[in-house]
Amino acid sequence: MITAFNTMFKNEERLLSEVLPIWEKYPIDLFIFYNDNSTDSSVDVIKKLLPKNRYIIINHRLSKFNESYQRQAMIDVSREQDVDYIFSIDCDELLTSNIVQNFEEFIKIYDQQDMMLYCYNSVNNSLKYHRNDSQYVNNYRTFILPLKHTSSLNTNDWKYHTPRTPHVNLPKNATKEYGVLHLQALDKKFYAIKQLWYKHYELVNYNHSVDFINSRYDIVVNNLNFEEKETDDKLIQGISINPNIFDGLEIEKGYLDFIHKNYNENLVTFGKEYI
Repeated sequence: MITAFNTMFKNEERLLSEVLPIWEKYPIDLFIFYNDNSTDSSVDVIKKLLPKNRYIIINHRLSKFNESYQRQAMIDVSREQDVDYIFSIDCDELLTSNIVQNFEEFIKIYDQQDMMLYCYNSVNNSLKYHRNDSQYVNNYRTFILPLKHTSSLNTNDWKYHTPRTPHVNLPKNATKEYGVLHLQALDKKFYAIKQLWYKHYELVNYNHSVDFINSRYDIVVNNLNFEEKETDDKLIQGISINPNIFDGLEIEKGYLDFIHKNYNENLVTFGKEYI
């Protein structure tokens, strides 16, 4: 049995420095990365924190962002490496403790079913709390791909928010017993600014209408009201995250500057105090 992480990154040296020491302890055989034209030290961080025989970095150069193409490229390399199970995990995500502790029992689930895991969106600068508002109370997703039962992505579907994973030809089920800890909203300020950047990016680059963009984002952001709920200790036991990892990241990544240069007041329906 061979397992792999498939992870895309673009200028994620700070996040990778934080999560790789945690990932490195997982019983994962291979980390397959797609480097989307990074200009920072992300690659150096990977080379420093992972043994050479545990990672592959795909350095593709596309004329435009194409998430489906990039995720499919990692799936294709995984097949070439005879991987049996892919974990489709982003740089701001961690496995819950009980997956790692019960790994062999857990992975066998995917011989029989597409078990969708609950995505615990951590908030309040702590893993101890997660979003429980209406858009997240049933936030189950496919993260694990048993490759012999997995199809391919449509690489012509290239805009943001394309499917993360292709269809798995197994019966679907869902659980909160195991999950993925998502750090995207850990820092409310960074989360708000990043979502506003997405909005302005779509206006500038995709020519979507303001009403269309707001209809897609506002219901998910929920005016930054996360209705927090405590996270079960068995899911976060032994995991430590620096709550300051997002401080100033909106400036480093150029999100705030892009918003200021392309500011549209009708898009700023939340988080105005942060910009």
